[in-house]
Amino acid sequence: MKIEIVVDPSKPAPAASLVSRVTPAAAVPVAAAPVTRTGGRPKRGRGGGRRKGNERPQKTAADLDAEMEDYTASNAPAAAAA
Repeated sequence: MKIEIVVDPSKPAPAASLVSRVTPAAAVPVAAAPVTRTGGRPKRGRGGGRRKGNERPQKTAADLDAEMEDYTASNAPAAAAA
């Protein structure tokens, strides 16, 4: 494997060492007030709104069994004819 490092001679070499660039930065204080948007298009992206809960009530095992019996009963003559 060959690695080439290209250096622009018109720019001075960085004064910071590799160790100072790799170590985590000190804690940066967080701004107290959020930035407000002024005009333009509305903000888009992931998240944002609340999700609605499931509006349908959850079915019981008895309900599911009854639906399956109805389904098989309605499709039984079609399967026998084929």
